[in-house]
Amino acid sequence: MSDQGRKIVNIILALLVSIAAWVFVVYNYDPMTKEEYSGIPITYTGLENLANRGYAVAETNHERVDVTLEQRRVDTGSISSDDISVTADVSQLANGQNTVVLHAEGPEGTQVSDVSLKAVTIDIESADSEDMKISVEYPEAADDDAEPVIEEMSAETASVIATEDRLSRVDRVAAVIDPSDLNDKLKPLTVELAALDKDGNQVLNVVVYPETVSFKAAAGYTKEVKLNVPVKNENTEDSYERAYTAPETIVIKGSKDIINKTGSITADEVDISWLYEDTEVPLTYDLPEGIYIANGYEDLALKVTVTEKEKEKEEEAEEDDAG
Repeated sequence: MSDQGRKIVNIILALLVSIAAWVFVVYNYDPMTKEEYSGIPITYTGLENLANRGYAVAETNHERVDVTLEQRRVDTGSISSDDISVTADVSQLANGQNTVVLHAEGPEGTQVSDVSLKAVTIDIESADSEDMKISVEYPEAADDDAEPVIEEMSAETASVIATEDRLSRVDRVAAVIDPSDLNDKLKPLTVELAALDKDGNQVLNVVVYPETVSFKAAAGYTKEVKLNVPVKNENTEDSYERAYTAPETIVIKGSKDIINKTGSITADEVDISWLYEDTEVPLTYDLPEGIYIANGYEDLALKVTVTEKEKEKEEEAEEDDAG
């Protein structure tokens, strides 16, 4: 080997030794440093136990805290606020105002050096409950015409337990799934349920039971189509007149291939022959294979108005006399 070649080999070896030494020092003798992480949400544990005793979290004087971790300098870039938990156990709290010590924990290899608050004040009130229908939906950022196709739900409704005020903020109970996880074939999933407000934000400090729901899901898309509602009214000889109004359109969902071939849906026939008061008759359907009703359109109804004929004539006569 030439002298030039030996020099190149020696330089490469020197670089390798230097890198190895740097790695050894960094991972074995790296000095500890302190890093502050802001806005860590406080998670309340024991909400289920509290609910079983008839209570719920009403208000708290703080919802987020700052946490300082002591950690190796080399790990700083890989640690985020999501890796830190701050909890408060509310399982044994009594009705009224309570002070609860916070427990903060960072990822493995770190130590909590400081927390901006050591304890929080939590108001506990009596709990109310309400059963709500479970919806399976995509996040708000998903395409407007995208909606999952769902079959074999393990539960159709969930109980929401919270204070009266927090319960009034809950718009729906939802299992939110990522559209990128689905394709045209049904896939079994188990998803945690969340109580959401009208804007799709989670309402905190409520208990949802069951905690999870299982179902089969596939990617789906929505389409508005014409709705045909056949109505049967054979009893025309009595003293009542029956009028009705029906929805003209409905939104369906399914795979793109199937819904693109579907231009209308026909509801099951509604018999109004023996109705004697104003009412709404829920519509039912015998849907073609692969077609489903989109969220928010499951409860369409036929509105029926019933008028007594004799009464109508008397009212008309009274109006004529008054005129």
